[in-house]
Amino acid sequence: MSNNTNKSTLVDIIYDNIRRDITEHVLLPGQKINIKDLSDRYGASVTPIKLALNRLISEKIIENFPRHGMKVKSVKADEIDEIFDMRLMLDLQYVHEIITSVNFNEKLREQLKDNVRVHKQIVTDLNSDFSVDSYLKIYHIDYMFHELYLKCSGNTKIVDLFQYINPFLYSNYLFQRQSREKDIAGVKEHEIILNAILSEDEQALRDALHLHIDNAKQAVSLILKVDKML
Repeated sequence: MSNNTNKSTLVDIIYDNIRRDITEHVLLPGQKINIKDLSDRYGASVTPIKLALNRLISEKIIENFPRHGMKVKSVKADEIDEIFDMRLMLDLQYVHEIITSVNFNEKLREQLKDNVRVHKQIVTDLNSDFSVDSYLKIYHIDYMFHELYLKCSGNTKIVDLFQYINPFLYSNYLFQRQSREKDIAGVKEHEIILNAILSEDEQALRDALHLHIDNAKQAVSLILKVDKML
């Protein structure tokens, strides 16, 4: 790494590299973290490695066990139902308020439209060589859609809960294990959610949210169950 990189930027780079290695299954769920190995792998000293890990611990991507070290957090198949039930509960809680906010606030409306438009374009342009960079870009814009949707409720605590759940923990299981058709279907579901909001149709929005969350839950659950059998 460049000697001109300042500490803050270096920590960001290492943080991104660790997340990338988790997504690419270089670092596996439940695997113990060896700081020296990471230092060698990323060509950095121990201090920025620890700072990056502390950031990942705060996001609950890495677990820290005093006197026993750190490991990559894993998600069990039987936890997925609870996680997605909570996701659905958050999404449904302020349906009326979200519809009102979006239809009376042009900035929110355009942000949601732009998100869906860009997401659709990225997925449409994907080729057979689906890189981790493409996946992380899709993950980020997907995350931003759901975060923005909840911000439209006006309730900051609900947004905090969504961030606490941290979709990265289970979404990274999908990398190279979900078809391009599934990715396209996911964007279309976002579009259906947005159209229901713009149409001010609460029931259509509830139905769209149920469909989207159920499909995501089934996709992750299937992968985890298959992994358990192997």
